[in-house]
Amino acid sequence: MQPFTPAIEELLKGLEDLGHLLYPFGVGGDAAPAGSLLQAKPDPAWLPNWINALIAGIRSIDAAHRRCRDRFLHLPAPCLCTDTGGIILEVNRAASLLLGAAPDHLKGSSLDVYLLPEEIPALRSTIAALNRGEEPPTQEFRIVRADGSIVPGSAAAAATYGHDNDVTELLWTFCDSSKKKQIEENLQESEERYRELTENISDAFLALDREGRILSWNRAAARLSGCPVGEAVGRNIYDLFPELRSSEVIGFFHEIVETGKPGVNECRFYLHEQEHAFEVRAVSTRAGISIYIRDITERRKAESALQESEERCRAVIESQTELICRRLPDSTITFANDAYCRYIGIPCIGLIGRRYALTIPADDQARVQESLTSLTPDHPVSTVEHRVIMPDGRVRWQQWTTTAFFGEEGTLIEYQSVGRDITDARMAREALLLANRKLNLLFDVTRHDILNLLNVLTGYLALSREETDEPGLQEYFEKEEEAVRGIQRYMAFTAEYRDIGVAAPAWQDIQQIVCEAAAGLDPGEVTIEVRTGDQEVYADPLIVRVFTNLIDNSLRHGERVTRIQIYPDESDSGLNVIYEDDGIGIPYDSKENIFKRGFGRQTGFGLFLAREILSITDLSIQETGKPGTGARFEIGIPPGFYRFTGRGQAP
Repeated sequence: MQPFTPAIEELLKGLEDLGHLLYPFGVGGDAAPAGSLLQAKPDPAWLPNWINALIAGIRSIDAAHRRCRDRFLHLPAPCLCTDTGGIILEVNRAASLLLGAAPDHLKGSSLDVYLLPEEIPALRSTIAALNRGEEPPTQEFRIVRADGSIVPGSAAAAATYGHDNDVTELLWTFCDSSKKKQIEENLQESEERYRELTENISDAFLALDREGRILSWNRAAARLSGCPVGEAVGRNIYDLFPELRSSEVIGFFHEIVETGKPGVNECRFYLHEQEHAFEVRAVSTRAGISIYIRDITERRKAESALQESEERCRAVIESQTELICRRLPDSTITFANDAYCRYIGIPCIGLIGRRYALTIPADDQARVQESLTSLTPDHPVSTVEHRVIMPDGRVRWQQWTTTAFFGEEGTLIEYQSVGRDITDARMAREALLLANRKLNLLFDVTRHDILNLLNVLTGYLALSREETDEPGLQEYFEKEEEAVRGIQRYMAFTAEYRDIGVAAPAWQDIQQIVCEAAAGLDPGEVTIEVRTGDQEVYADPLIVRVFTNLIDNSLRHGERVTRIQIYPDESDSGLNVIYEDDGIGIPYDSKENIFKRGFGRQTGFGLFLAREILSITDLSIQETGKPGTGARFEIGIPPGFYRFTGRGQAP
């Protein structure tokens, strides 16, 4: 017997107490007189109090009953109550919606009415088990709604018991399984489509668990391994494909599983006594990993043959250093070889079909136009040299041999031009001519000075002969020795700088130049910082002596020099290589004199010859520092005489 609720227990106790109090005053022969009642309970308000208390208890029970009923009616799960025979007594709203009928219509009807006939025996079996006090499991039923539609569902049932522990009612909770069924059907359909897809693809497909055991595979995988599908499931992939048991492949599969990211690998193993190349694609799954294996042997052979053919063609094309292009009369480019595209810095795919031509300086345009105008069907070839302005602003010299193609009526159809960059050769030729001129000037000056000293020596020797008996003989001999020393200094000078302009100018790394210049000097505590990066300059090889002279002057005459800096400063007019020290600097009235021949504390030729060396390739040098803060030399390099090699920045 189930226990009563506390509210009912309290109400029953109150009623029992009231019955005991009223029993002596019952009707009939045994009833006590009214006087005895008053004597037994002197307080006349006791009876109304008891009645009020009972009324409050009844109201409390009623409220609790209403709350329980409301909860039952508003439960989201379909619930109903039947008697022990399956007749519906109560139905909540969710059950009413599930069965498709109003609660009043459902009450009094048998639960059998809302099930398919073949499922009624299962319902009756559940009711019988409940009446026996058993707890039957949840049953699957197909519910027939009032409109005749069928809804798949499940039902859980429980019994309620009376005071004598007998079953009084049956409680039912239903669940609409239509969505679940739909999901299961969709999943099954998806699995069937997936299975059909994997079976029909040409790649070998394998689904593995995390231990490498085969969960499923397709016919292509069976053909590849030679093992039937039924015998492969459950076996390890490395048992069927031993060639995959390598550290690289195992690590590849492990990475896919751990990261969850798909990947591609390639492996080779023998199949039918021939080596094959396979592409292995792997995708992480919940169960483990899915693998697709594709035979790419023929593709690799074709790629190898194509690569060999391309390499042969590339070798032929790249061996042609000339710039080759074809263009229409309106300058539209129809063909350009790789050398031409690399030269101007534009990919061939972005050049074909464009009206493009490098900018030609105004001074050279007339010469180029004259060359093109001279082309006729009788004389279709001409050669011209001119300058061009490159996309990066550099000025280069080119030599072009252009052939014009004419139609039957003499109409110009197309130009074919073969060119080459002659900048280095032209610059070398011009620099050589200028160097020879400088050398002639230098030797003339040196010869003049030597002759002067020889004249002095000759004069003093003549005097010494005439004055052999005089006391001043010793003085004359001293002056003769000074003249001889002068001759020696100038001869040493000519020996040291006799190579100016002899070697052709070349591209030289500025950082390397400075390092070589400082190698023969002892800087002591002076720090030399070079921040020229990847820049090269086109200059006479003796440019090293320019920096040697600058560094030597800083060490000798800077007095308090602690740091020397060399860095670039690029502008629209070209590149300035800045040389700075933190010494005493150079007075304003000496800034230009230091470049004159004979000026200085030593021979006076250092900065004079530095300017001459730089001028061979049109480079300049000037002193722009502030006295008292250090010397500052600016080496000016015009466009076309410097370049960036892209090897990185200097430390």
